Amino acid sequence: MAATATAVSAADAERERLRALLHKQYRWLDYKWDLVFWITAAFVVGAAADITKLLFAGDWDFWTDWKDRQWWPIVSPFAFIIIPSALQYIQWLAWRFPTGATYTAVAMFLCSWVGRVFQWQGFVSYPLAFVWPATIIPAGIFLDWVLLKTKSFILTSILGGMVWAFVFWSSNYITLAPYLQPTQFMGHVMSVADVQGIQYLRSQTPEYLRLVENGTLRSFLDETQYVSLVFGATVAIAGYWIGQLIARWLAIWPIGRFIKRY
Repeated sequence: MAATATAVSAADAERERLRALLHKQYRWLDYKWDLVFWITAAFVVGAAADITKLLFAGDWDFWTDWKDRQWWPIVSPFAFIIIPSALQYIQWLAWRFPTGATYTAVAMFLCSWVGRVFQWQGFVSYPLAFVWPATIIPAGIFLDWVLLKTKSFILTSILGGMVWAFVFWSSNYITLAPYLQPTQFMGHVMSVADVQGIQYLRSQTPEYLRLVENGTLRSFLDETQYVSLVFGATVAIAGYWIGQLIARWLAIWPIGRFIKRY
């Protein structure tokens, strides 16, 4: 009996030791893993966001003279919101982190600047004042804040998507404003951005020879900016749900199917 009691006590002690080992917090290992994961994911997320921007926005967010008041506030917010929306859904579903849009914005901002500095300024000697990338960090912070407060993707798409275009324009207008100043060049009055487009030549395909802000939209109260912002806010809502579709059907759904099957 004594031997049996001793064996039971030893088994209980071993069980408690294993249970404590199971619930032990490996802080050093956890922190290292988090650091490796988030830094590694930043390259993938930043590259995906930048490629999406280049595919949908293209030159409108590349050259300073293409950052006009007619199409830039429409095309760019739509292109910028797709990947932040996808990452916002993934992080909120996995960890309840309302940081997906901000994380994407920071990663894309860093990737864009690395590309502009090394590729354009370093290799082809284009000045950064001509090829500077726009930022969506303030817009991403606001989009995550709306999700944190509402906890609804529908309300986030409506409220956050509509304000996304206005925050995007206002946060980048500070950088763009000096290039919109009028100047006289070769007997014509044009903006500083237009002078840059003439002095630094690009591939002379027809779209590069277009007149910036040329269209009937100017006939509405002789303004293009406010109408473009309202329309840009509308298409940003559509871009938000494209990002949700990418996250749900191209990222989350295949993983769930694989886990259920195997």
